[in-house]
Amino acid sequence: MLNWGLGHATRSQVVIEALIKDGFEVHIGSDGEALQVLKEAFPNLTFHELPSYDIRYSTQLNTKLKLLLQAPGALGTMRREARLIEKLHRDYGFAGVISDNRPAGRVSGIPSAYITHQLQIKAGLISSRASALHAKYYNRFDEIWVPDSEALSLSGDLSSRVTSKVRWLGPLSRLKAVSQRTSIPWAAVLSGPEPARTHWESEILKVKDQLPEGGVIVRGKPSESNVDGMVAYMSVDELSQLYADTDIIIARSGYSTLMDLAHLGKKALLVPTPGQTEQEYLAHKNADRHGWSMGVEGKVDYRKSIGELMNVDAPEALLRSELPKDLFRLFQGKREGGTNP
Repeated sequence: MLNWGLGHATRSQVVIEALIKDGFEVHIGSDGEALQVLKEAFPNLTFHELPSYDIRYSTQLNTKLKLLLQAPGALGTMRREARLIEKLHRDYGFAGVISDNRPAGRVSGIPSAYITHQLQIKAGLISSRASALHAKYYNRFDEIWVPDSEALSLSGDLSSRVTSKVRWLGPLSRLKAVSQRTSIPWAAVLSGPEPARTHWESEILKVKDQLPEGGVIVRGKPSESNVDGMVAYMSVDELSQLYADTDIIIARSGYSTLMDLAHLGKKALLVPTPGQTEQEYLAHKNADRHGWSMGVEGKVDYRKSIGELMNVDAPEALLRSELPKDLFRLFQGKREGGTNP
């Protein structure tokens, strides 16, 4: 099982748990903080560190230009990743590969599935070219697993390029529905790449005293310690309890976050990472749906937005159903004598 980034790591946990339940020997490949989180969640599994893409979102340089300048490095990382996965297969004899948004994560000659909600990529003037390039890679996989449903359509146009290889998984959330223990008016659950995450944290701290008393800030930094009354990171159980106890969640509009919010039926103020076109699209598309509203970093009036959301009814929780029962049929013919990453 291969994944990229914290959001992808958290949604991958649902698939990893299902693989274990189905009797597969699971290997996990990831990097950075995502790798750390998965090691804590599955301490008894085998892990492999993959090359890091280290994509950064600038708060000064135009974001699209920043990403364009990082593209050659990303392609080099993909080549190193592909060579490493081929070597791991020679060493371990995998029955198949499941890759969460790592386009190089496949091995010729064994079954492979690609998890993505981005069959179409939102990237401004280069959207068509970026989507075509992505399709070139994901069409090499045997199946494409989309963590959404046609009826719910959380991902909207992002998953509209449906091919015969697509299987709908439904929204994936590793959070659990638990009983409320206390009452928290709001919680800011920070996430995303640096330096954008730190810049947003500074903005939240500046307005914190203007917001209803008793709010919580989760920094989204699993490798750091709690500081200045803020929580560095929360486990799945801790975050599930926080969601149960909190009226309004302040969060980025990353797709994994939207799945968590929909899963548990939470009201939310969505603040997309500036210049991250996918998050901007998802926030615009889902604003005023599911008890969510949208704000623009640097311009949003947090006090007003939270006040308005307090008068909105909480949405009905979706509470994810089981994954398709035959989801792993792709690997059944290969699992004898092999392992599954």
